[in-house]
Amino acid sequence: MNRFLLIALTSLVFGGGNLPAMAADAEKTADAKPAEAKQAETSQAETKPAVTEVEANSAGSKSEKTAVPKDEKAAAGASSDSKQNILIEEEPLAKVLPDNAAIEKKIPLIEELIARTPKDDKLYAERGECYARLGKDDKAVEDFNQAIKLNPNFQETYRLRGLSLAKLNRIADAVADYSQAVKLGPVTYELLVRRAAGKGLLGDHQAAIDDAKEALKMKPDSVEALVVLANHEAALGKLQDALTNLNKVLELDMKKGDAYLLRGFVNKSLGNVKASEEDLKMATELGVKVPETK
Repeated sequence: MNRFLLIALTSLVFGGGNLPAMAADAEKTADAKPAEAKQAETSQAETKPAVTEVEANSAGSKSEKTAVPKDEKAAAGASSDSKQNILIEEEPLAKVLPDNAAIEKKIPLIEELIARTPKDDKLYAERGECYARLGKDDKAVEDFNQAIKLNPNFQETYRLRGLSLAKLNRIADAVADYSQAVKLGPVTYELLVRRAAGKGLLGDHQAAIDDAKEALKMKPDSVEALVVLANHEAALGKLQDALTNLNKVLELDMKKGDAYLLRGFVNKSLGNVKASEEDLKMATELGVKVPETK
């Protein structure tokens, strides 16, 4: 599988995909908020997305050894457009956008509470999440660092910092945070599939496969986990396994353009020329840029 295409599709899950937090995570985050912070919030209802939306490009990834023909170099052209697509569409919470004005107003209220209780790690984590939702990930990481310094055993802060690190393209650091969150527990589907994609970006295809399979045990019909799994099976030359998983993806979501693109090149590598042409045509019809082959 073309290396650049592989990176582009994987980065959708690792950085740009909107993955739903598990219910336990959402409840834990809500319970973790100090009573004072809740009272300080404005009366206007604020809808919070289950997971902060982040993006990671492929600049920091390692070279990846693939088992498919070199004539698929044209697939690189698909990556820039692919990165703009959301890898998961079946989760309605992924569509919720933050109210930036409300978040901006919330930050000084949190800062007042920090001035009163400077040792409260959850206040720093909450302000960091506000910065992250505003796209100020450098500042978010600074707050998450302080929160972790005060309390190194709170899982949610590692998850949030991992998301911001991914957006900053600090892929290895993000994977380390996801791993620490997994270690602290509870293990969640979201952590596993994001770490799987991150490990894949770092060139550890087998580790990516292992994490994706564990994520699928928790959510067997996960489109994003299946795509990550197929991606790295293809990278290791397990083309038939990749094809099987991509078929399942398209049974679950017939409009998944990136899956058609990936399956098109897997089919080409397997010598299924007609099927490859049909897949690439379908990808084009769904708005995915398909590079010309030479």
